[in-house]
Amino acid sequence: MKPTMKTAIAITLAAASVIPASAAMADTAQDNTNQSCSTPDSIDRDNTTLATACATLDDVLHGKDSTAKTVYVKASQSGQTAYTADSARKLVEAYDAAEQLWRKSGVTTDDVDAMNKAVSDLKTQAANMTVASWTVTDGGQTITLSAGKDSGGTTDKYTGTLTHKPTGDLQAVGSDGSKVNLTHDKGGDTATASKLYDQTDRTATYVAAASGSRPAFEVTAGWTDGKAVQAVLSDQLNADITQETDEKGNPTGFYLLSGTTALESDANNKDYGPAAIALTDGTQLTGMDWSAIQYTTAKDGSVTLKRTATNQVTVTDKSGKQTKVKLNLTAQRTQDSTARLTLTYTDKSGNQRSVDVSGYDKTKSDPVTLDKLPYSEMGDAFTLSATDGRDAETTISKQTVAADGTRSWTVTTTYTDASGAPQATRVTVTLPFDAPARQVTDTDARLAGLLVNGQPIAGWDADTLDYTIVAKGDEPYKVSPKAADGQTVAASDVTQGAGTTRQEWTVSKNGQTRVYSVTVIRKHDPTAAERFEPADPTDQDGKTPAPGPSVTDLKSYGYTIKDKDGNTQYKPFATDDHTIPEGGTFAYESYQNQVVTVKGGRTSGMTWRYTLTVLSPDNHVGIHTVDVTYLTAATHKAELTGIRFDGKDLNGFDPARHEYAVQVSDPARYTVMPVFDQSTGMTVSTHKADGKAVVTVTSADGQVKTVYTFDISQAPLPVLSGTQAGSLAQTGTVVGAIGAAALALVAVLAGCVAWLAGRRRKGEGGKDIVA
Repeated sequence: MKPTMKTAIAITLAAASVIPASAAMADTAQDNTNQSCSTPDSIDRDNTTLATACATLDDVLHGKDSTAKTVYVKASQSGQTAYTADSARKLVEAYDAAEQLWRKSGVTTDDVDAMNKAVSDLKTQAANMTVASWTVTDGGQTITLSAGKDSGGTTDKYTGTLTHKPTGDLQAVGSDGSKVNLTHDKGGDTATASKLYDQTDRTATYVAAASGSRPAFEVTAGWTDGKAVQAVLSDQLNADITQETDEKGNPTGFYLLSGTTALESDANNKDYGPAAIALTDGTQLTGMDWSAIQYTTAKDGSVTLKRTATNQVTVTDKSGKQTKVKLNLTAQRTQDSTARLTLTYTDKSGNQRSVDVSGYDKTKSDPVTLDKLPYSEMGDAFTLSATDGRDAETTISKQTVAADGTRSWTVTTTYTDASGAPQATRVTVTLPFDAPARQVTDTDARLAGLLVNGQPIAGWDADTLDYTIVAKGDEPYKVSPKAADGQTVAASDVTQGAGTTRQEWTVSKNGQTRVYSVTVIRKHDPTAAERFEPADPTDQDGKTPAPGPSVTDLKSYGYTIKDKDGNTQYKPFATDDHTIPEGGTFAYESYQNQVVTVKGGRTSGMTWRYTLTVLSPDNHVGIHTVDVTYLTAATHKAELTGIRFDGKDLNGFDPARHEYAVQVSDPARYTVMPVFDQSTGMTVSTHKADGKAVVTVTSADGQVKTVYTFDISQAPLPVLSGTQAGSLAQTGTVVGAIGAAALALVAVLAGCVAWLAGRRRKGEGGKDIVA
């Protein structure tokens, strides 16, 4: 029946129920043609059988016996979900058939049987309605039961499964609001020891028998009691130790442990399987019989080293209980024979940059010649360093410097190949420089010559402005510019660093200017910055659950450092300032089940770049780059220990004081020699202009710059006689054409000779005398 027809019936019923008895009695005739159950006064009072049948029908449809009507209202609603569509349709049809008899005109005793049958059909259908769905709610979990048949296939039965231990007896709630209590059938309980020691898998069954048209119910709850003991195979993985069963599912008396752990290494970097594997109850699993190392090469060329253990061991818990465990373990790691060379440049101002030596291949002994650098960079400091994987070791010889300034190193690398065999190569790495450029302009400022210890400098060409001297030992160098007639020569900027000193002279005439330079390069012991190597990074977590299985971000970056009691503390970076104090080492925190590979190397000075490759639990890959700067007392220092003007110490110099007033004999012609500790790797540059000398000191890590400013003024000096001037000339000062520029040289030379005699003061910077 269509919903519109049912709605019409409901309206008709409502209208009939309010017809006054007086209106019914207004009919003058009491014949059978007007009799209707819907108008009780029209029924012949003497026909008790008919009257009773009408009253019963009315009572079921509209009166006290309202069960059928209540169910009918739910079943006839548009979009109803309380009952199945089929049972709702049958109820509506039965209700409508009874309703038509109740409204029928001309009803007689002959209709009584039909009326009684309609009442019986309506009650039966109302009692046998099929509820659309059943749910069970307990402990925050709600499940919808599945319809089916019992084991005999004759009775309807609803079943479902809870995944926790119920809080008590259960109750099934129908979509029509009806409720059925389910009781615990203890005979259906199970308990199975599924994992090592005190973990038990349990089930319990809750039932209600079928009753009349109501179906039967059976809900099974499954949960685990206790906590299994697991094997700690790595920081990222705990493995279950499960019970072994035969083909019928019966326990064999053994437990099984399968999984992968990491190979460990001894002091000689020899790989072996762990002698003991920790268990989460505080005991250990021992007795593994590890195989020999196997080398496996994947399609991508990566090599895996592994040992396996497949023997049986006996585990004893804290109570003394012993359990036999069959092993299927693999201890492995990825071979890392990486050997990478990095060249670090430190310029005259302390600025640094690093580049990978791209032509280097550890498997070849072919010489590596780097691209030529500009001649102007010949005086910079260069450091060749190596970054090795676990299966490689690189040693680099001391730097050698050729007469033309070319640097070279001998690099020896030993490594393990894909078959596990040791290999070794030796390579020469050479860094050449361009020849100095020639200048053909500003010819009025063309020097007459440059003298080194009284002799013309090697390769002299008046139009070549830059020269380099490679010292063979500790011999001093007195460098003097030889001016042409009418030229003014002024000693200008000086730059000093570990093993290098560069002096510039500004030559002027007729408004034309040239700047000549001489750089002295000496062998030197490695500075504090060149010697520094940080410890390997470490993972400080690996146990915190990841926010999701695909997460490739790490929990944090930071560093480890020991506190005053010697305990290692982890300090996450709180800002983008990634500096690590002295004694600290870069570290990070990973999430549980992430696999992290870290590679790092120097990019400049005291700055290291770490590349972290993160494999998430579901095999997504993320790559992160972190730059950190290591701080040490030596490499963070940027200060002078003294300074000399015209060869004399400045009295009252204090490294913490940065401004001074200095008197010299000639403010236009004077020498400045900063004194500093070259072993730290700091660099010093001196610039003279506009009555000031400005000395800038840069720390080896590039983090600190200290600027000293000296205001230069004329000192009152007696005028020398001609005889006195001549005696000065005899001491080695060139007068006349060289003039006052060489006069400053005398004081500088005296300081150098004194140092070579063994009276050099601690921390003095600069062996070479240039003026």
